[in-house]
Amino acid sequence: MRIGFLVSGNKYTGAAAAAEHMTRAVLAAGGEAELAYTGGNNLERRLKDEPWASPALVKERRPGDLLANVRTVRGLSERCDVVVSHLPHDHALAVLARVHRRAFLVRNVRSERHLRSDPYHRWLFGHARAALLATGALARHIGRSWRIPPPWIAPPVPLEDRFRPGADGAAWRSRLGIPADAFVAGMVGKVAPGRGFDLLLEAAALVQPAPHVLLVGHGEAEGELRALADRLGIAGRVHWAGYEERGLPGLYAAMDVVLFPAAGSDRGHRAISEAQGCGRPVVAAAIPGVEDLVEDGRTGRIVPRTPEGLAAGIQELVDAPALRERLGMEAAAAVGVRRFRPVGETILRFLQEAAERHPRAGRSRKHRTGA
Repeated sequence: MRIGFLVSGNKYTGAAAAAEHMTRAVLAAGGEAELAYTGGNNLERRLKDEPWASPALVKERRPGDLLANVRTVRGLSERCDVVVSHLPHDHALAVLARVHRRAFLVRNVRSERHLRSDPYHRWLFGHARAALLATGALARHIGRSWRIPPPWIAPPVPLEDRFRPGADGAAWRSRLGIPADAFVAGMVGKVAPGRGFDLLLEAAALVQPAPHVLLVGHGEAEGELRALADRLGIAGRVHWAGYEERGLPGLYAAMDVVLFPAAGSDRGHRAISEAQGCGRPVVAAAIPGVEDLVEDGRTGRIVPRTPEGLAAGIQELVDAPALRERLGMEAAAAVGVRRFRPVGETILRFLQEAAERHPRAGRSRKHRTGA
């Protein structure tokens, strides 16, 4: 079985990041896979040396670009037994290319807002025969778009091998001016409205003794957050690392607890797994999908999504170093099933079984192409 992953995105974020990680996972599990995406941005720079990834889609500025993309997607379906679309637009390209007549069409749903009940979305989803969901919580909304719910699973975003205990957090503390013996509450994500950085700052102001706060990321909300830290009287304890990709394991290691107060762009809550992989306890807000990754009291804490709730979670770990260590150790052990190979094996097994139940399934590429 060869799987074609399709995403009409050109930035390494959100659905495009999930598509890349899933492709790598299938390959790590010994499967055949390729990824087609839109060129012209940092996703292409990241994947330029990968033989399984192609910037085959073009940014659509003219009607001819749309037709070119439809032809590209049709070609993908001729090479692959399964095609997985990730966004409404590449799903539409797949339907226009009549992928469902050549391959088993699957939709990866990353957000509840993509599951709609209007005629257009029911038309789109009517051509997809299975679903990969960002979180299990999305399953309750499937009926909006599918009249008959299809087979589905919610595989975690695969966790890179570099996220393991033992990274050098002391070097990052020294670089950022954080005392070696300070308690540090941290967070990683895009610094944008709605991402919960404000909740972390408000929570930190309620904890005693006041922790240091390590923020990793960049974005348009940074100015407002700096002003908020000033008003809360904690600006001197807030440290900004900016955007960092390569050094993330060390930054997680520099934190005593990692906060997760809001969903990120990929909706798979990847930062939770990254922090857990590094042996860090996570205090996560009670938002959909968190329960897939955090077992409250064993691999982290799930608390109300309020400054008071997050503060209580932080305070508990400030006061109980032994609990902090145990949660981190349990978390690091729990992420083993979220590494690339086991996730890839799960995806391959699901797609194989789902395709075999479909009337068009079971035909090899050789049979379909008449080779």
